[in-house]
Amino acid sequence: MTGLAILFGEANSLRRRLIVNILLAVGFCFALASVILSYEFYEHLAENRNEALAREATEIAGQISPAAPDLGLDAGALRFQGDGGLYRHTVFDEAMRPVIGGEAAEGLADRVSDAAMGEPRFLELGDTRTGAALIVEREGRRFVVLASTAAGHSEESDWAELMHEVSEEVHWLAIGIAAILFSAILATRRSLAPLRRVSGEAGAIGPGTTDRRLSTAQLPAEIVPLVMAVNEAFDRLDRGYRAQRDFSSNVAHEVRTPLAILRSAIDRMDDGPFKHDLRNDVHRLEQMFEQLVNLARAEALGVTAFEEVDLHEVALRVAQEMGVAAMRDGKQLAVTGAESAKIHGHAGLLAIALGNLLRNAINYTDGTGEIEIEISDTPAGWHVLDRGPGIPDAQKAQLFQRFTRGETGGRDGTGIGLAIVKSVAEAHGATVSVADRPGGGSVFSFLFPKS
Repeated sequence: MTGLAILFGEANSLRRRLIVNILLAVGFCFALASVILSYEFYEHLAENRNEALAREATEIAGQISPAAPDLGLDAGALRFQGDGGLYRHTVFDEAMRPVIGGEAAEGLADRVSDAAMGEPRFLELGDTRTGAALIVEREGRRFVVLASTAAGHSEESDWAELMHEVSEEVHWLAIGIAAILFSAILATRRSLAPLRRVSGEAGAIGPGTTDRRLSTAQLPAEIVPLVMAVNEAFDRLDRGYRAQRDFSSNVAHEVRTPLAILRSAIDRMDDGPFKHDLRNDVHRLEQMFEQLVNLARAEALGVTAFEEVDLHEVALRVAQEMGVAAMRDGKQLAVTGAESAKIHGHAGLLAIALGNLLRNAINYTDGTGEIEIEISDTPAGWHVLDRGPGIPDAQKAQLFQRFTRGETGGRDGTGIGLAIVKSVAEAHGATVSVADRPGGGSVFSFLFPKS
């Protein structure tokens, strides 16, 4: 999982949507506030500019020292020379001669003659320029400080002035955005915490815990009806599961007993073709019954029953169990490939699936030969290789369906074995397939997804 997914959630997740929607709402409010502030700035531009000019003039006046060279001011500074800044400044003596700076405003003396000491007088200087004149007295000498907007002042200058004002507060803006983002993430996590808890409760419900239900504590009111509906669905499924389990138990009991009695009766019969045929029929019934039970177990398998399983160990155990029967048919079983391939699954049902693949290979391999169980570790799984007649391409797609049997020879079967293999594979998230083996025969593959 990437850092972005950890922070904001997976793509298309409710968590990411909530965070994005909160940020969009905040962004809209921020944009709206910016428009309003800009409008207010331009609406009160003259007032704001006059206040700024007054501050500039007061600052210069406070720095005047008549006994110092250049009145204690830096005469070569940009603020006194040229129009490079937002403002330009000029200090006049009592005769209204510029001492520092180069502003030569005509008629300035007459326009400030009646100005009160220390009170700024705001002036229009022409060419869209404005200024603020401030009369001060320092050590018995009278000075006039003029702060004016620079030449060429325009709407661009107004915008620059606005940006100047905003830049002074940009750090607070950054802190505010970070606080909003953090609050959005925290609020979303807290809001979704009950849903994560309910998801964990749902993941813990399996065939062995069908009585558990999802809790509605601390859930949002909008989610409670959905959870209650899910609980009701679990109730219906539980009733159906219990009924099916009871039915399977009853069938297992009712079928095994008469089959055992029938086999016992057949064993007491005199040897002959009829006894042999009956024994084979009973064997087929027992095999079909066991495979039907295994199929039901595979389809009811839940991930709560999974544990770490080594496919190599399962293959060795199954090969040992079926090796004697294979040798009676003149065939040998060999386990090759990786010495270890560990997955997360159900060892018992995986052994049943591999046993069905081997039984299928034994039944469909004519004469003597070797049947190979190849262990794969990338990806983990089995390949069962036989030297049978092969499977026509037209039959491969339907081969793993129930009661479907190959038409290329072999002994009588139930048509359920490969369906069990497919059910076990699906319960484990694995895939099962069949392909032609070079030199003749088939390769049945049971492969798990790459972790």
